[in-house]
Amino acid sequence: MKPLIMKPLTFSGNGNSTTDEESMSFLPLDNAGPKTKNNRSRGKFCLPWMLEYIAFMILILCAVLLKVLHGHLTRHSAGEVAQWENLRLDNIHNWCLNENTEACFCASPLTPKSRHGHRTWTQAHLQNIKDAARRRDYSMDVVFLGDSITEGWKGTSFGQAVEHKKDNVQVFESMFDSKKGGDLNGLVLGIAGDKAPNLLWRVQNGELPESLEAKVFWILIGTNDFLKDGLEHCSAEVVVMGVKRVVEEVRILKPNATVVINQILPRAPGTHYGLLYEDKETTNVTNAIKKVNSELTVFCDQYDNVDCFDASDIFIRHNTTFNGVAGEYIPNDLMKDHLHPTTEGYIQWGQKIVDKLHEIEMSYYWE
Repeated sequence: MKPLIMKPLTFSGNGNSTTDEESMSFLPLDNAGPKTKNNRSRGKFCLPWMLEYIAFMILILCAVLLKVLHGHLTRHSAGEVAQWENLRLDNIHNWCLNENTEACFCASPLTPKSRHGHRTWTQAHLQNIKDAARRRDYSMDVVFLGDSITEGWKGTSFGQAVEHKKDNVQVFESMFDSKKGGDLNGLVLGIAGDKAPNLLWRVQNGELPESLEAKVFWILIGTNDFLKDGLEHCSAEVVVMGVKRVVEEVRILKPNATVVINQILPRAPGTHYGLLYEDKETTNVTNAIKKVNSELTVFCDQYDNVDCFDASDIFIRHNTTFNGVAGEYIPNDLMKDHLHPTTEGYIQWGQKIVDKLHEIEMSYYWE
């Protein structure tokens, strides 16, 4: 049997030829018969070896990239992974807020996810990295991690100044900047619209460098996981797992610090008077938030260095003309849009945070 060779790709060099040798073909050729020893046949002889060499180098490059990727994905030690390996997607029985439907779009609460390309999210993330790096020379009392509610302390949204939030900056400095009269020193690392997987990605990608030291890392995340742009409608099971995963990551990165989970704030956007039980959707979200906050309280009780902070008594009032929980509402002066705190809301919330941080600090002295 005559051996077969694969016909290589060659070029005539004049740029206009339409011969078969200028097109790629994988038809077997008969290699028997006389060959004219010229530069053309010599090119035929060398090209397959060149292609094999290139293919070999590509394989090496792929192997190196896979090794780097594997190192990135497995950078946690076995002991560290054990802290959150009990968070499993197959433990989620229902993904959707409405238990009677499966038509919701919920991302995995355990998979880090960036938002590159969305408005100025990337710029805001890079600014957070810079802000965190600047704090390497001294220890912070508290670092705030979260979404738009957290970012609101800086008077910005996606890193851009917002006119109606500008007064929040002075409130923050009066409490969390010792150079401007504050009792404590704090740093804000929040980005509007973020869900738990987005915050998880950020803390894994530069926003919590080894050089950033703080006594407390204060986490508020989850409201956007419930309902963002009317799309997700995710269940309490999904949201609480996402929050827990972020907490476990921070505990791994900052093992000597205390982590405070700020329980999810009440929300009633689109309602007339901020009533938490005004319509079906708001009622469903309100009940889910209460379920998540209850589960987070149990979660916090399992660890010495994890604490929960309940702010519901700050932002929820009761209208006595209604019976029971039906009268629960968010005052306009504390949340004008019934989602984001006003400046007055930040004042009252911030004062309670300061009290909590002093309480944590005192507990260290008694240990």
